[in-house]
Amino acid sequence: MNSIIKLEYFGISPFEIEVIYNTLSKFLLVDEGKILVEESEYVSLLNIEFPVAYDENFFQSFGFDNWQKIKYVLKEMKRRRGKKRFKITLSFCGISTDINSKLVFSLTSEIGPQFEHAIEKIEHIIDTIHIEIKNLESKRQSVSYTYDAIAMKWVLADII
Repeated sequence: MNSIIKLEYFGISPFEIEVIYNTLSKFLLVDEGKILVEESEYVSLLNIEFPVAYDENFFQSFGFDNWQKIKYVLKEMKRRRGKKRFKITLSFCGISTDINSKLVFSLTSEIGPQFEHAIEKIEHIIDTIHIEIKNLESKRQSVSYTYDAIAMKWVLADII
């Protein structure tokens, strides 16, 4: 199993990267790199790929304080960019019962004030997502979720 967190970014301040990198490196080794884009609809992009399953064990191992720091930085990114568009992607190596697939949470600043709520919900929907993924009958390599601001919940966006 790969035990390195992949951190990729574009348009993120050195301070934000330092806090994210230092927090992630308390958990596992971090492979940091910039996303090379010539033209993007977003002012900032942040991708974090965790080489572990999305489950209770992740949040316990990662630690409450570390998760709080990551959430704080993500919320601050939203606040500092105001109405400018940015995108965050958090990926996990499947779920505890199925580590052969990838679970992706994709979030853009376009949802406005719901952004903070979406970040908070990631750690509280483990059981819901596990049930939903188990009920999918097809073989899958990747399952993506996006936040629906109208329904005020994370919804299944794509199955590959």
